[in-house]
Amino acid sequence: MEKGKIKELKIPISLVMIAITLFLTILTVIYFFSLLILPSEFSNFLSSSGGWAYYIFLVALIGFLYFAYLLVQTVNDRRKFEELIASDSKSIFVKNVRELDVIARRLGPSFKKRLENKKEQLRVKY
Repeated sequence: MEKGKIKELKIPISLVMIAITLFLTILTVIYFFSLLILPSEFSNFLSSSGGWAYYIFLVALIGFLYFAYLLVQTVNDRRKFEELIASDSKSIFVKNVRELDVIARRLGPSFKKRLENKKEQLRVKY
């Protein structure tokens, strides 16, 4: 995978990790409250892990919060990038070019390329 390509996969990776960590969080909560809806395979796994079930819960909860934050931040960055780059006004673009540059760096190479193309189109030097 080429350098920076992982940045463009933030949304799918975040969604997968949110699903995994949410599953583990729900699984451990069900285990802690001894609800009978937990399949025996998962119950045996958590029982055999001993006191590690608490750590699994903690890591899953922190992971869920982190990946949810990452997803929201990435979606907001993409939305803001699209709004700012869609403007045909050179003055609006020049005012926001630094912010666009920061956002493009966070989002990956294809966004950098789109920003460079827009700079060439509007003849902006930065």
